[in-house]
Amino acid sequence: MTTAEAAAPLPKVRVTKDPDVRREELLDIALDLCRTHGFDALRVEQVVQRAGVAKGTFYHYFASKDAVLEALVQRFGEGLFDQLEAASAGEDRPASERLQAAMHAAQNFKLTQGDVPLAALLQREENLAIRHRVYRAWLADARRVLQPLISDGVADGSFDVDDAAGATDIVLLLWFDAGDRLWERAGAATSAEEFADIMLSGSRSITQAQERVLGVAPGTFSVPTTPEIVAMVSELFHTLEGKQS
Repeated sequence: MTTAEAAAPLPKVRVTKDPDVRREELLDIALDLCRTHGFDALRVEQVVQRAGVAKGTFYHYFASKDAVLEALVQRFGEGLFDQLEAASAGEDRPASERLQAAMHAAQNFKLTQGDVPLAALLQREENLAIRHRVYRAWLADARRVLQPLISDGVADGSFDVDDAAGATDIVLLLWFDAGDRLWERAGAATSAEEFADIMLSGSRSITQAQERVLGVAPGTFSVPTTPEIVAMVSELFHTLEGKQS
């Protein structure tokens, strides 16, 4: 080997990754950037630079920055409903206890995930189309978890309803439609404290209505309002349109 050959730089080796692995890597990077700078400040250039890939690679997986938001929120929902399903498993317990466990698992999942503020971005007017698509998927996932639980509760006597499918429809209306109305009311808040108060009191009302629909004792599904929950909900205020910190 000549001296010139020895001094020549080695050619770069192109790293090829499984498409699913590469997509998850790009999402992980985007989420980390969102946690640090917020979604509004996220730029495609930042993602590809950190990933060490060309822009073309990014656009192979995501048509736009909004597509990244949708994918991140979908991934958050998949993780959430996986937790609900795991927490509600075990037919040796009354269905009311299993649903209570699922609701506690949902709270804990939200506290430990950085995706919650991104999910709140769905409430912005410009993200209406994304919200509709994501909600359709979440509605199907929620029914998959909830309806068997309510059916089991009818069978074991822990729920006092005549029709499990009909009761499931009503509870899902509370979770999704009443939840949307709650967001609308909270969106008119002028401070994080007012926003948190509306959201938390409204959530308690939805829980109370769910208890009445399923015919269980008051407080059966109540979830403690911890300082961590209050802080998380207050922070969501800053994700709403016109309220960026």
